[in-house]
Amino acid sequence: MNERKIIEVALQTISFSILIYQLSDEDISDSLTYFTREKGLISKELFYDFLIATCVSNISDFLSYLKHRGIEIDKLNKLREEVVGNIIEVNPKLNPSKLVINNNNVVKIKTTRKKANETILVDNEHWGINSYDHSGKSSESSGKKLDMSKINNLKDLQYTKVQKFWRRFGRYLVIKQFQEGAEEIILSNKMFNTRTSFEQYIVTICVDEIEDLFLQLDKTGVPSRVSPHILIHELYDLCKTVNPTLDFDVYKESVGDIEEPTAIDPFEGIAQGEDDPETILNTAIKRQKKSFRALDKQILLDLKDNMEKKVIGQSKAIDNLVDAIQRASIGLKDPEQPIGSFIFTGFSGVGKSYTAKILAEELVGDRNALVTVDCSEYSADHEYAKLIGAPNGYIGHEHGGYLTNALKKNPFSIVLFDEIEKASEKVYQLLLQIMDEGRLTDGKGKKVSFKDAIIIMTSNLGVDETKRVEKTIGFGNASELTADKHEKAIKDSLDKTFKPEFLNRLTAIINFNTLSKSNYLKIIELELFKLLDYLKYNKTDYSNLNIVFDKSVYGYIYKRGIDAKLGARPLQRTIEREISTPLAKKILMEHIDSDTTGIIVKAFRNKIKFDTYELEIDPEDISKPPFYMHNSFKEQDE
Repeated sequence: MNERKIIEVALQTISFSILIYQLSDEDISDSLTYFTREKGLISKELFYDFLIATCVSNISDFLSYLKHRGIEIDKLNKLREEVVGNIIEVNPKLNPSKLVINNNNVVKIKTTRKKANETILVDNEHWGINSYDHSGKSSESSGKKLDMSKINNLKDLQYTKVQKFWRRFGRYLVIKQFQEGAEEIILSNKMFNTRTSFEQYIVTICVDEIEDLFLQLDKTGVPSRVSPHILIHELYDLCKTVNPTLDFDVYKESVGDIEEPTAIDPFEGIAQGEDDPETILNTAIKRQKKSFRALDKQILLDLKDNMEKKVIGQSKAIDNLVDAIQRASIGLKDPEQPIGSFIFTGFSGVGKSYTAKILAEELVGDRNALVTVDCSEYSADHEYAKLIGAPNGYIGHEHGGYLTNALKKNPFSIVLFDEIEKASEKVYQLLLQIMDEGRLTDGKGKKVSFKDAIIIMTSNLGVDETKRVEKTIGFGNASELTADKHEKAIKDSLDKTFKPEFLNRLTAIINFNTLSKSNYLKIIELELFKLLDYLKYNKTDYSNLNIVFDKSVYGYIYKRGIDAKLGARPLQRTIEREISTPLAKKILMEHIDSDTTGIIVKAFRNKIKFDTYELEIDPEDISKPPFYMHNSFKEQDE
């Protein structure tokens, strides 16, 4: 850590001088890794606490002074604002309006222009929530009475998220704050024989992401050191400060005397039902981690066909990928290395990152099993620490790193390093260790296994070289881009960027083809069928509406939604602009009855038309199956 300059500042609210660290950009970036665990939900109070704890050198003397003086709460709040203002004056880059949260929930110093996937710190949804409000009523919910006529079950209850600090676990928890009157729904048809059974039920209702919390507690070994009913009681107290009407004493008065034994097991005495929150808790505790070795053989045999239904025009790439995975499944790989390590190369928008998502969905059974590392965010050498955790002595050390935490939770994962050529040398060294030894050592010194992981790196390297081959002037076929020339251009580019020891550890370098018009038409058809699926499964008043897309729509979308440089990436925006938005407006404005009326979407004279029809008159092709059930797909005329 660099030697820090200290600035002495005399406070105006009280007669005390604080010593403020003047932090370098590197120190600020390292310190901000603390917030990764908050998943982008950062309140102003939490951020102010962080500033004071990080930047005030004589924090212990300062707190001791405040404790002995017994300062009133109003004056204390004013003092807090003054201290934070002084810290930001000394370290202007810590101004919350100059910090952003990226899509990996990492807080960073804002560059000259905010990226599309970044949120200004003060714009995150928790910034305005008062973590120190113990009244149980936020300004948002104060005075509002629950409308019981609109409530049928627990899922209909609306709530506000409030952060509360749990001292035993050393972190803020998100507690659901319900409106006054919600207790009638929450406690209806419930009978509790003990105080602890009541408290456990309230905890499972009120604590957000209760599954993850109990899994984290189990991993850290807290239940083995502290009695479970004590943990439940502490969590219940947090819930009660936010929802004072969910009080056991109030409940006991309404139902009469309840026997309270001295020895209490919080996991007994509650009837389990399909919709009970306790079922969720038990599922989380009993959940088994998925393993590559435990995969059903049929999943591996069907993997190629299932992926080709969703990833269009990349049969050769999928063949190479699936072949390597099937070899590993029967043990024909080094047992100390990951299942496979691949580089996907090719033009933008041809499906490299999408293939990784589909692989996670088909192989692991969950797209959330994809761990994405945007390498453009790890271009500086010091940023690699966010992946494995800060070293001992740095703020956030105890929380581990983004990558190592993800693999501890789900060892059987697909790890995607997007645009690998933008990563720093430090990230390459981490990848070398993963590919060679199948493990990483995190900031706490604990070894994290990658033996059940598939490593995928995407890259646009070789694209410019490929374009130069196509522009070559000469005799014969000098400008013809053959497969051999394409592969050689990519290989040469990779050799210039990566060291031989890095490339030699790869399972395969997989080249993605540029897509043809017929490929794009298939993708367009698939995206339009997805619209119908979304309409069906979003459970609105229009879920049963019959919508048919005429073949002319495919060519219309192709002309406007395919970009030579970006491939299929603009496609979804084009469908939203040309189809989804005007279709939604037509349905809402014309009050279309989905039980009696259907809609045919067609292209006519360079415009999209939406024609209605009576359901008893079936239009042509109304029962046309999706493209992946066809034996062939004929290319549409433009």
